[in-house]
Amino acid sequence: MGHQHNTSSGRSTLLKAMGVVTVCGLDIAVLTLLGILAGAFVDDRLRSSPWGLLGGLFVGLGGGLYTAYRIIAPLVRAL
Repeated sequence: MGHQHNTSSGRSTLLKAMGVVTVCGLDIAVLTLLGILAGAFVDDRLRSSPWGLLGGLFVGLGGGLYTAYRIIAPLVRAL
């Protein structure tokens, strides 16, 4: 009976970890895409290709990594 409890607890932990990884990955992807789109828009308006796109890429990627850090840091501190 104890083995079954450990298995369901392990499964629950695994599902929570998969959820965190999924949210972080989507967060990074969406913010990077938004940065690229904003950079392309700036390039189109200012005729500054490729600098707006590159700037948007790095700003979006930085924002995505920062929010992923904000999600993961409390979990790591709780360990």
